Amino acid sequence: MTEDDRPVAVIGLGNCFRRDDGVGVAAATELDGLAWPNVVVTTGIAEPTGLLEAWTGAALAVVIDAAVADPASPGRIHRYDLTEVPDQPEGLSSHRVDVGRTHALARALGRVPDAVVVFAVEAANTGPGTGLTPRVAAAVPVLVDMVANEINGFRSTRRSHHAGSR
Repeated sequence: MTEDDRPVAVIGLGNCFRRDDGVGVAAATELDGLAWPNVVVTTGIAEPTGLLEAWTGAALAVVIDAAVADPASPGRIHRYDLTEVPDQPEGLSSHRVDVGRTHALARALGRVPDAVVVFAVEAANTGPGTGLTPRVAAAVPVLVDMVANEINGFRSTRRSHHAGSR
């Protein structure tokens, strides 16, 4: 597999039975519906090894998740390169998959993507129940556009880099 053939991994973290915690899954599902070539969408990850498996072999990994912030501005979207992910006692996420620690493990195992980008959406309600709250639901199409632009930009940069090195 050449470097250009490696897929983009889109990883939607979260639990759809905890209201806004499902925003990563909702956005990833929307992106999966676009049926892009060489984009692999994964949801249903409950532990770090699942994240490691989902991005192994990818050129770019885009991780989408809910964020618990205090004070929160529900629906606000944050974009982080892996080096920029906030180090908080509770973590960026509303659950137990720590992207930074998983990346460190992946690096030790030689299973890191070339780039990891995290999109986090501030949640209003992560209590029991289904369905996103209105402001978080309204953020999903914006988030999908942001991830699409991220993927297109990454691929464009890759193509121009490879074209220049030939």
